[in-house]
Amino acid sequence: MRAVRAVLGLVVIGAAAAGGMWLTERLLAAPEPVPAAQGAAAAPLRVETIAPEIVTFADAVTAVGTARARQAVDLVAESGGRISRIAFQPGDRVEEGAVLVELDSRAEQADLKAADATLAEAQAAFDRQQSLNRSGSASDAAYQTAQAQLLRAEAERDRAIVALEDRSLRAPFAGVIGMSDLVEGQVIDTTTPVATLDDLSMIAVDFSVPETLLPRLERGQRVDLTSAAWPGRVFGGVISRIDSRVDAATRSLALRAEIANDDRALAGGMFLQVRLVLDERQRPAVPENALTVEGDRTLVMVADGGTARQVEIVTGQQQDGLVEVVSGLAPSARVIVTNLHRLSDGSAIEPVAEGRRVEAAAPAEGGG
Repeated sequence: MRAVRAVLGLVVIGAAAAGGMWLTERLLAAPEPVPAAQGAAAAPLRVETIAPEIVTFADAVTAVGTARARQAVDLVAESGGRISRIAFQPGDRVEEGAVLVELDSRAEQADLKAADATLAEAQAAFDRQQSLNRSGSASDAAYQTAQAQLLRAEAERDRAIVALEDRSLRAPFAGVIGMSDLVEGQVIDTTTPVATLDDLSMIAVDFSVPETLLPRLERGQRVDLTSAAWPGRVFGGVISRIDSRVDAATRSLALRAEIANDDRALAGGMFLQVRLVLDERQRPAVPENALTVEGDRTLVMVADGGTARQVEIVTGQQQDGLVEVVSGLAPSARVIVTNLHRLSDGSAIEPVAEGRRVEAAAPAEGGG
C-alpha cells in the first residue's frame, strides 16, 4: 500500500513539472503587446512664437546733482542811503536794466546841476580862447589852460552822473526776484542784502563721475534728470562743462549739465538724480521668460518650420522685462515663448503667432 502511494506521488510531481515547462515555453514565445501611443507618431505641440523686438539700449552712469540757476546774484546797492522807492515784489520777473530800488538822490541831483553849470562855464571859456587863438590874439598857453579846465568840468559832470545813477539799483540781467525784507524809508549801505536775482530760464546741474569715465566724456552728451518734486517726469539736458582737473581726494571729475526750464519747474538748490548716457545702440531683444540658462550658456528655443531648435545666444542688458541679444540670433528667427518645459531640441511643434490662443487638444470621441 505504501509503495502504491509513493508511485502515485511521483506521477503527480512529474506531471506538474511537465505542465510548468510547457506553460513557460508558451509565455516566452508570445509577442509583447505594443501600446497604442507608440504605435502612431506623437502629435506636434502647439506653441506661441514671437519675432525679436528692436529696442534701444544705453550704457549710462548715475549720480546725484544740485541744481542752480544759470545766472544768480545777491543784489546790493552801489551806495548807501535811505530807500525812497522799492519797485519790485518778491517773485516778480524783471528784465535786464529794470529799476529795483531807488535811494534818496536829492544831493546827487544838486551836484549834477552844479557840474552842468561848471561845464557850461568851461565850455564858454574854451570857445572864447579857441576863437582868439585862431585870430592870433591869445597865446597857446591860455588856450591849453581853457582846454584843460573844460576837460576837468566834463569829468566832474561824468562823476556826478555816475553818483546819481548809483542811487538806483538795476537788474544786471533778466530773471526772477527772490524774497526781501526791505521797506521804504529804511537806511541801507553797500553791505545790506537787497534781494536775490536768478535767471531760471536755464538750470545748471553740477555732479561728479569717476575718473575712469574721462575718455568717454564729451560736451553735448545727453543727461536725464529726475526730482522727487516731480515724480515720473524726466528732464532732458546736455553736458555743457567738463572740469579740467580730477579731484585728488575723491578721484572724481566734476561735470555741469544745462536743462531748459521754460516752465520754471526747477529751482536753484534742488536735489536731482542724474543719469548720464554714455552710449546708445539698437539691438534685438527677447522676453526674459524665453531664456534658459545651463551653466555659462544662455539658450532660446526657436521654431524651424515644424521643429523646435535650441540656439545659444550672447546676452547684454535687461530693460523692462526684455533681454538684449548681442549675438547668436538671426533677425528672422521666431522665438518660442510657451510650453518651453515640454520641449527639447528636435521636438515636433505647431507654431502660432503670439496673441492667438493655443487651444488644448480636443478629447477623442467616446473618451471619458
